[in-house]
Amino acid sequence: MKFTFKRTNFGAACLGSFLCMVILFLITLYRDGGELHQESCFFFMNYLDDRPLIDIVMDPHRNDWSMYQARELSYFFDFLDTKFVAFLLKRQIVWFHSICSLIICGMMIFCQQYFTRRFFPKVPGLAVTALSLLFVLSPQVNILNYFRCAKYLTGLGLWGALFAGYAAFRYDTERSRFWFPASLLLMVLSDRQGFFFAAAVSGTAGVLMLCFCFCRDFSPVPSRRLRFIVVSSCVVVLAGVLNDLYFTPALIEALNGYTPNFAYQRDIVFEPKNISDGILFFFGNAGNWFSANSRHLMTAAVTGMLLAAGLALELFVEHRKGKRRAVPLALLWFCAAGASIVCAVGMAARHPAVMRPEVLYGTYAMPMMIICFFLLTLTAAGGTERFLRILPVLLFAAVALRLGTEFAGSPFRTEGDLFQGYQTGQEVLKKALRDPKFDDEKYCIPHRMELFLKFYRENVLKNRK
Repeated sequence: MKFTFKRTNFGAACLGSFLCMVILFLITLYRDGGELHQESCFFFMNYLDDRPLIDIVMDPHRNDWSMYQARELSYFFDFLDTKFVAFLLKRQIVWFHSICSLIICGMMIFCQQYFTRRFFPKVPGLAVTALSLLFVLSPQVNILNYFRCAKYLTGLGLWGALFAGYAAFRYDTERSRFWFPASLLLMVLSDRQGFFFAAAVSGTAGVLMLCFCFCRDFSPVPSRRLRFIVVSSCVVVLAGVLNDLYFTPALIEALNGYTPNFAYQRDIVFEPKNISDGILFFFGNAGNWFSANSRHLMTAAVTGMLLAAGLALELFVEHRKGKRRAVPLALLWFCAAGASIVCAVGMAARHPAVMRPEVLYGTYAMPMMIICFFLLTLTAAGGTERFLRILPVLLFAAVALRLGTEFAGSPFRTEGDLFQGYQTGQEVLKKALRDPKFDDEKYCIPHRMELFLKFYRENVLKNRK
């Protein structure tokens, strides 16, 4: 089946994307240059090292604290971010945001806007725009600090894989057969979380293929379409495994003379508490997306569970009305929630800091958010009339809550204490960077910030043209 280009879809998508990007840019301006992440103090020095680009990028020992994760593609974009931040600092402009992440956000928003309008014309345009606004207003997305691009690259690949996978399944277009594996490959090469969700897509497609073959509630579709999705996703996952175990380590050893340490990937100790943490992480973030509640995790988690119950009720009503899509949709939601919780459990076991207030509502939850937003759109595309009427109202109410909390305080200012030492030194650091004559020695700032300032004065300012 061929699609024709529709100017109405393109124009509406451009307008909606422009509105969201203006809001995102205003948020960055409101934050007065952002804040320097504690780890970025060292990354800044690493990426400005006088070495060939390929040597810098293929160096997880310095770029990731020796925690090899086969995400060297993201280091290239971190390198570009560093060059941009250094370019501005030479002119006494402090802007600790990721320009690459900002551009990728624009691509994600346009992807969501255009393909939602193209593939799901029954979804109200106001609901599509409200979802985009909710996406950019969420701290999981708009934090945009100069730190890492890995999760944003994963998010872009995930949006592409979801829409291309839907097009390959529903319409069997030639472009979708290219963009689906290409998007999955971007996810796999960008981050370990991207690899996990690529594997989850493969597993979910396999489950669906079995259900479409044997369950009467599933509408019959050509087996070739499902077979393509399953096989291509499995091939990409296998390529990711080979890249992780053989290709990238060999390249790192050839360029930098050492074998990467796999301990971070393999030495994971699970505890029973990790299961409850994973459930709270997923439902807490889900509640936070729609209620803007970031102070009380349990309240946010209950909100997320209530939203899940509401969706389950909508699908139950559809099933009672004889809509055959209700069962496949319920299965998709179950697989998405299950994969997200398993991912969250693994993160809680591997990196317990994800449950701290400073990190909980960060970019770790972005891929989960994208999957839920896509499935919410898919649910609305064939939902009941009542659901389609209520959805835009609920989404804009959530947007209003977000707008109210976004400008009430910076998301960096949390109740946690993990980064408090760095937060108290931010103003001193900014004054020192904006004014070379500023005497920062009479202030007490973290040691990493002192090293950053020393490197800035000895390398960035001296090389200023």
